[in-house]
Order: sequence, then structure tokens, then C-alpha cells
Amino acid sequence: MRRVLVAVSGGPDSVACLLLLLRLREEAGFEVVAAHFDHRLRQDSGDDLEFARTLCARLDVRCLTGEGDVRALAAERGMGTEEAARRMRYQFLAFAAGKEAADCIATGHTADDQAETVLQRIVRGTGVRGLRGMLPASDVPGAPAQRLVRPLLVLRRAETMAVCAEAGIEPRHDPSNLDTAIGRNRIRHEVLGALRQINPSIDSALVGLAESAREAFAPIENAALSARPQERGPDGSIFPLAAFAALPSEAATMVIEREAAFHGFSAEINRTRVRNLASVLKKGAGVVAFGQLVAEVSTGLVRIGPAMAPAALAGPVMLEIPGVTLVDAWRIQAMTSGPPSQPGASIATVDLAALKGPLRVRPLQPGDHISYHGALRKLSDVLLAERVPRWQREKALALADSSGVLALLGGPPALRGSAPPETALYVVATRLAPAAPAYVTRSQ
Repeated sequence: MRRVLVAVSGGPDSVACLLLLLRLREEAGFEVVAAHFDHRLRQDSGDDLEFARTLCARLDVRCLTGEGDVRALAAERGMGTEEAARRMRYQFLAFAAGKEAADCIATGHTADDQAETVLQRIVRGTGVRGLRGMLPASDVPGAPAQRLVRPLLVLRRAETMAVCAEAGIEPRHDPSNLDTAIGRNRIRHEVLGALRQINPSIDSALVGLAESAREAFAPIENAALSARPQERGPDGSIFPLAAFAALPSEAATMVIEREAAFHGFSAEINRTRVRNLASVLKKGAGVVAFGQLVAEVSTGLVRIGPAMAPAALAGPVMLEIPGVTLVDAWRIQAMTSGPPSQPGASIATVDLAALKGPLRVRPLQPGDHISYHGALRKLSDVLLAERVPRWQREKALALADSSGVLALLGGPPALRGSAPPETALYVVATRLAPAAPAYVTRSQ
């Protein structure tokens, strides 16, 4: 480790974290930089920022500062003030760590914070994963490429005050920490106070519970890490049903969150959705929405990715032969020579000599039939026999003449048609890219 970025709010915990890491840097040989984020939630929050700057100058530590309008973000996104503040703070810390090429971000969370976190999660409703509380090391929320460490989880709040006093530093005290209208403060000042009357060691018990939960959760976490998709593509991540269904429910949610992040989505997970997913996995077919993405089960596979749009053709469209036909979201080219390789394109072949009437492209319809292994079969039965998952069936297009369906664009190899080279017509379909949105920029 070469460099550590310390989050310094100005309170006793963060100041103690900075002081202790400065002592360790001589032994371990790493560099320390500091960062302070002003949430602008109090009129005197600028005094905290100035305190952090002055303290860092006194300690000869470089200090990066930032500020943001938390209330504006909360109103814009429809989220609570605490969540908006946390999001903006970690966004800034991740930015600062990247700018400084820091190996990790250190925060001053203590054993007291851990006890409050575990109890708060119990009150809200959590599983074993949530009972682990804050991890000693984890990804930065919203910035998984950055590493977050919490070196003071073994210390109590009184000990961080002692570290500051020993250094002759009077830290800042945030008056909003006394506001019991804030959920965490109510846990800290009212709920924990009442529990200490029943069990004076409740804080230690909650911290111990977190340690036990981390130990119990390790095999679940390993199972999630071991669950790798057999493929990843525009449709999402594809897993074998048997392997995915064997995962513990909390491991499955971790996989969903991981794949959502990989594809650039957010996943909304709750107990109802997890129960619905278990039911769909058991049945072997169905879809469960997790906010912006879905978990879809079909033909022995599980897809985690965006909801699939249908083929997006309103009805049959006659093709230019040879030539290019633009229809809805498709560019469809018919040619008499073999097409060059086109990544992402769907290709099918029909026999020009056997065409009965105009060649049309259209969505699949109930009652469609197709020639399969020399016999006319119901298309829906053939797709099941070929084990074509539902998300691929949704995107397939039929090439048809007056006699019926001849081949499928986006279908399995057995349904893409064939013809002698001298009478073959090759049809290539590619989706058109959506128009880029217009953006309005404003100078500050």
C-alpha cells in the first residue's frame, strides 16, 4: 500500500483515524492524504471545512475538499436526506481517491457505529448479510473499483476522544447528531439507551453478532463469487438454471447485484422479489423484475439483464430483393451473394426458386408452422424442441411467403433456412442504433 485517503469530517472519530494513520505511516511506509466533504446541511458547516483544512495544514497533510447541495439531490431523486448525503459523500471520496491515486479510503467508523448499524438493520429487517454490519474492508458504495477500509471498528467512541485529547486537538461536534428525528440518532440516544438498562453489554453483544454473522456468511459469499455466467452479452448474463437455483437466496441476490452493476443497472431487491424468484426457479419458467433489470427463467437457463423488447415490427413488410429495407428499428438487407461477417446481425437463407409470392418479414404469430427435419411442425413446438429461451423467441423475426414461414432471423441454426448456392437469397437483419438524446448544458 502506497497511499491512504482519510475521510475527515472534523469529528473525534475521523480526527483520531487521521492521527493514528499518521503514526502508522512511519512504520508501514505509506503516504496519508485527507479529504473533507461539506454537505451544506447546516449554516455553520463551512466552519467544519475550515477546521479540516487548518488541522491538516498543522499536521502537514494534503487536504482535498468538496461540497454539494444534498437537499437538492434528495428532492431531485426522491430520496431521504441521509441517503443523499451518503451518496454524495462517497462519490466525492471516490473522486478524490482516484485523483490522488490512493490505494484505499479510510473512515473513522468505530465499534459504537457498528453496534448502531447492526441494531438499525435489525429494526428495518435484514438477513444474515445485513447482520454483518460494516465490513472492515469493502468496495466504496457506488464506486466498486475503489477500496474502503474501517481501521477503527475495534475502538469505542471514548477511545477516539482520548486520542484527540492526547494530541491536544479539540475536534468538532456536529449538533445534528443529537436530533432524534433522524433514525440513526434515535437508535443511538433512545433505543440503545433503553437496551443498556436491560443488558449493559448490549454494544459488545451487537458487535459480536456482526462478527458471527460475517463468519456464517462467508460460505454464502463464496458461493456467490463462484457463480459465474456462461456468457455475457447485450441480452444480459446467462446462467445454467440448475446451478443458479442451487444458490442460497442471499447468494442469489449478491449475484443479481453484481450482474446489475456489470450491465450498468441498479437492482431493487426485497423479500417479496426474492420469494418470487425462488418460485420461478422452482417452476423453471417466468420473469421477476428487480427494478431496472429482470431475472428470467426459460429452457433451463437464467438470464439477468434488461427487460427484452419485442421484435418491434407492427406487421408484415415486403422486402426489396435484392436491396435494403428499413422498417421500425431494423435494417434488413437481401443479397444473392454470401454476406460478410457482421457482429450482432441475424442471418437467414431462403430459396428464391421455391418462393411462392413476395418475401415478407414479420413478427412470429400464434399458429405459425415451419419445415423441420423434413416435416411441417408447429413453430412454437419447434422452438421448445430446440430449447430456444423466451428472450430469444421475443426477438426473432419470421421470413415468410404466401405458403408460410420459411426461416427465422434470430432463430437457432436449424431454423435459419438453406438453399443451393445458385438460388440462395441471404437476408441480414441488424437493429438500428437509437438516436442520441439531446443534452442541455449550463455553465456555473
